[in-house]
Amino acid sequence: MRPNLKFVGLGLACFCVFLIALLPARAVFALLPANLVSGFGVSGSIWNGSAKIINVAGQQLRNTEWDIALNQLLLGRLGGDFKTRWNDGFVEGFGTISLGGTIRLSETEGSVDAAALPVAPGTTRLGGQISLQIDELELQDNWPRHLVGRAEVLNLSSSLMGSGAAALIGSFAVTFDSTAEPDSDAINGIIADIGGPMELSGNLLLAPPKNYTLKTRLKAREDAPASLQNNLTFLGAPEADGSRIFQLAGSL
Repeated sequence: MRPNLKFVGLGLACFCVFLIALLPARAVFALLPANLVSGFGVSGSIWNGSAKIINVAGQQLRNTEWDIALNQLLLGRLGGDFKTRWNDGFVEGFGTISLGGTIRLSETEGSVDAAALPVAPGTTRLGGQISLQIDELELQDNWPRHLVGRAEVLNLSSSLMGSGAAALIGSFAVTFDSTAEPDSDAINGIIADIGGPMELSGNLLLAPPKNYTLKTRLKAREDAPASLQNNLTFLGAPEADGSRIFQLAGSL
């Protein structure tokens, strides 16, 4: 009796999935070009594993863990729960990447020291703590097409303002909710200060293909250091309420 080809195919597919599920994660790292990606202290499988150190694209990730979701594979995506650390920062949540390269994140949070971020040559490194709370994010061609979340910069400071307490600029937050304007391709972020010597409010507009427009209104509080008040004068003449307008637009 000839075997049913459908059952034979299903059996082979199950066997392949079984083999892949048992494939140690360290074996996968061994197959990758060492000059691009390398892992140390790797344990578990490619489905559920961890690595003490991962070097990729010049960055070192520490204490990385992953748990691949099988149901995402059925949708043509690779993804699952993840967590990792680098420098003084961390990120953990749920993410997927599709065959077309679309990246989606949900229930993801992270934090990084502002001083650890790269800066352009000739610019001053800023101080402070940056935190992210991403409820929903969709990236296409490395640009957000959908975003619901919040970013905060706590105790932003710059040595250009002075030393000690005089270097403090303030704490700020930007909240995104692209579901509020479903008919628009642009994503609008509402900016507000959350404490510190400077009042700040405004909008950050992100529009395809990779355009941004920043409009803010700034004003030093009465007890702000003199260095901060003096630096704001470079933004031009104040408005009737004493605030100054700062705008910036461009593309990436």
